Amino acid sequence: MRLSPRGRVLPGFGLGLGISLLYLSLLVLLPLAACVLKAAELSGSEFAAAVWNPRAVAAYQLTFAASLQAALINVPLGLIVAWTLVRYEFPGKRLLDALVDVPFALPTAVAGLVYGSLYVKTGWLGQFLCPLGFEGAFSRTGIVLVLVFTGFPFVVRTVQPVLEDMDAELEQAASTLGASKWQTFRRVLLPMLVPPTLTGFTLAFARAIGEYGSVIFVSSNIRGQTEIAPVLIVSRLEEFAYKEAAAVAVLLLGVSFLLLGVVNLLERWTQPGSAPRFVRWPLAKVGHGLEAASAWLAGQGGVKWLRTLLTPVGGFVLRNLQQLMVGATSLVLGVLVAIPLANVFAQAFSKGPWKYIEFLVTDPDTRHAMFLTAIVAPLAVALNTVFGVAAAYTVARFRFPGRTLLTTLIDLPFSVSPVVAGLVLVLVFGGQSPVGSWLKEHGFQVIFAPPGLVLATAFVTFPFVARELLPVLEATGPDEELAARSLGANGWQMFCRVTLPNIKWGLLYGVILCNARAMGEFGAIYVVSGRISGQTDTMPLRVEKLFQEYNQPAAFAVASVLTLLALVTLGAKAALERKVHAERGAGTHSEGM
Repeated sequence: MRLSPRGRVLPGFGLGLGISLLYLSLLVLLPLAACVLKAAELSGSEFAAAVWNPRAVAAYQLTFAASLQAALINVPLGLIVAWTLVRYEFPGKRLLDALVDVPFALPTAVAGLVYGSLYVKTGWLGQFLCPLGFEGAFSRTGIVLVLVFTGFPFVVRTVQPVLEDMDAELEQAASTLGASKWQTFRRVLLPMLVPPTLTGFTLAFARAIGEYGSVIFVSSNIRGQTEIAPVLIVSRLEEFAYKEAAAVAVLLLGVSFLLLGVVNLLERWTQPGSAPRFVRWPLAKVGHGLEAASAWLAGQGGVKWLRTLLTPVGGFVLRNLQQLMVGATSLVLGVLVAIPLANVFAQAFSKGPWKYIEFLVTDPDTRHAMFLTAIVAPLAVALNTVFGVAAAYTVARFRFPGRTLLTTLIDLPFSVSPVVAGLVLVLVFGGQSPVGSWLKEHGFQVIFAPPGLVLATAFVTFPFVARELLPVLEATGPDEELAARSLGANGWQMFCRVTLPNIKWGLLYGVILCNARAMGEFGAIYVVSGRISGQTDTMPLRVEKLFQEYNQPAAFAVASVLTLLALVTLGAKAALERKVHAERGAGTHSEGM
């Protein structure tokens, strides 16, 4: 049940919508419009030259090819991990499930640093792989590897809830009615798994296209060879070619909007049979092909030696399916997540514990970076908390024109490259813009100053709180709030005594995720900070600067602090989830009595 704003049964529509639109306009819509207007200053031929020169084309080819490869790799890996975590019980399952979320919380700069060190010739994995011709660092292969890491959780966490909600009785019924395993898979499981798998693939692809922080550590950033599109934008900015940078950003924004539309479309296909025919038809053909191949191998049409070979293999797989799936999941998460985590701390303490403490304590620039991060992240989280509560309440409780558009705009930063986010803020608040010049004349500087860091961090993190609260508010419904109003509570009393207690866990969960992303933000801050040591360097930027200075132990020391913060965040998230499940279980038990 949603209420029309005209009825005014529930208060807060005007305030909630006003906060949401004001925040979105200042932080998102105005900067994006400034980017489009800056690119529009180019003539048609100049725009074409800016976005379609050989250097730009090479950057697009690498960006989209590597992103597509990483997303395709993540589909089978994500399906294996999601299936294992849902369908089987085994020792260590909770730990493996927690490892899935590490790429969400781990700063991209740390991911790039550790992946670069793992796959060099002297690295933990590179010493075995490089002699075999596998170059995993400072190459295109390294870019794909780190993009697999950053996009992997999207497939798992999109498919996992669907598998958990599947009714096992449907598979049992199909088996009882004589369906083979292939028929059960094609007609029961596949229709339900396809939409979330496609959604996870699209999210992983969109995430990879905009990735910057991790890639610059594992690629040599050679023009025309290992230079990705976000790096090209930064290069144009450093050349003070703002119009050309804006033109490339507009192209990437167009791709972001397209992918966001695809994700929203895929989310509508969550029910079996709801996908359009052009999706169902090829999948049905694939399923029929698998069934035919299985029947051919099992029957007289199959090659005898092939049947002889595959029959015992198939039997072995079926008998040991759980062990094989658990082993595959452990291997995937071990190589992708566990080994990199262990490498961070091993490298950080490679010079001994006293040297580790010295890296963190005696360097004034490192101390300032830690201090600045501890200020910027909470400020951005506070801003996004106010916006998230207002936006989620407005969307969940009222029907109004533009409601779908508002929801789409909330999701926008998920698909926009952080580098583009930093660029649009520079175009609005930089010294070359009217707004930036006016602010500077009145003694207030945004770009290359802490306010710009807060704005950039808020831009890339503002969907987290709103997106966590929306399903909570949708699930609880307005009944208790309506009852409070009927008993004479005013708007603030209703919110503080009814709404807030109902959303407290979702709000805390969103704040935890938002804070984790804020502390590790790299790309947007890289653009707006100017990277001034001792002034505008945050911890991720400090990691990059130490890496560029070939001070690997110090870089890993700072990275270990960020990693520890990420692990603490995941621990808090897991504890919160257990708390919520325990309360829901207690509530269900009391209702049953």
